Amino acid sequence: MSDMPTPAEVDALVNEIRPLLAGKGPLLQGAALADLVAMFIAGHRGRDAAETAMRQMEIMVLHIETVGNLIPVNEKLLMGEL
Repeated sequence: MSDMPTPAEVDALVNEIRPLLAGKGPLLQGAALADLVAMFIAGHRGRDAAETAMRQMEIMVLHIETVGNLIPVNEKLLMGEL
């Protein structure tokens, strides 16, 4: 597998996770997703505390940008427009 996942790989993993979250309510879903994202970000380490903080901030910013870009597409999927 290359560094950049394919859309098919992402869809497959999302489809595995989706049933685990279904019906759990937005607060529990949000808390679980936040915990998973925090684990993901915590895994990005630098050579020292300053570099680690910088890398983790960069990952957080990239993650939020990516989520923001995915919202319109997912809204259309949820509304049956795609």
